Amino acid sequence: METIGTSPMTCAFNSLLRTSPMTWSRAFFRVGTHCNDNLNNLSESFNRTIRQARRKPLLEMLEDIRRQCMVRNEKRHIIAGRLKTRFTKRAHLEIERMIEGSQFCIRSMARDNQHEVELHDESYSVDMNALTCGCIKWQMTGIPCVHAASVIIAKKQKVQDYVVNWYTTRMWRASYKDGIQPVQDQLEWPRMNRLGVLPPPWRKGNPGRPNNHARRKGMYESSSSSSNTRVANNERVMTCSNCKQEGHNRLSCINPTVEAPAARPRGRPRKNQEPRNVLFGQGQTWEQGS
Repeated sequence: METIGTSPMTCAFNSLLRTSPMTWSRAFFRVGTHCNDNLNNLSESFNRTIRQARRKPLLEMLEDIRRQCMVRNEKRHIIAGRLKTRFTKRAHLEIERMIEGSQFCIRSMARDNQHEVELHDESYSVDMNALTCGCIKWQMTGIPCVHAASVIIAKKQKVQDYVVNWYTTRMWRASYKDGIQPVQDQLEWPRMNRLGVLPPPWRKGNPGRPNNHARRKGMYESSSSSSNTRVANNERVMTCSNCKQEGHNRLSCINPTVEAPAARPRGRPRKNQEPRNVLFGQGQTWEQGS
């Protein structure tokens, strides 16, 4: 009988623990961050935004990134100034989604302001004193989950009152209060007694197609081509061009000469012409319908 310590599931669990799950698994994220963005979408969006600037030299690249950040901060400042609601638009959508999903929860009261909420045959404990839920989503995002929302609504209270202040419009305006100042052109920069930053030297690459970093060939593989369909010389079957038989070539052939097969007609046949195929090696033709 297989022991638990050597089971495949245990080995997989131990292997995952060695990959630092605190950086990629929500179950290991730090509680109390109060951030609803738990993915790497931010870095992906940033890389897509600077894809044109990354092709430029160092100073031009940094100037493009600075200018993009300056414009983005000012746009966010204008949008936050026009917002009249208590929370941001994305936070409002998340709150409404939690309130809508709470109607499917089944709540059971317990002692000390604790509750047990069941949803889709899964139960979680909600502690209204500590403002925690067993699914940990409330502690991580700062917005009550569907389990906590069902308890709050049952207590005749508002879910918005239990959302952290980081999602308010006031905090959003404070984030973009100080923008990035514009910068003069590089020609107007103060002169220093140092050599300026020069662009990288221009170098003409090697002619022809660049290397594709193919793997190193084995002892019995051909090194002239990376194709898998190439056959080594010691495995190649020789065919005589005189008698069309295998095992020898034309220089050592003693058999009578065999006529070459008729060539296949090129192109597509006309509409009034019957299709015709050639039987190679026989010198005969086959008409359709015969």
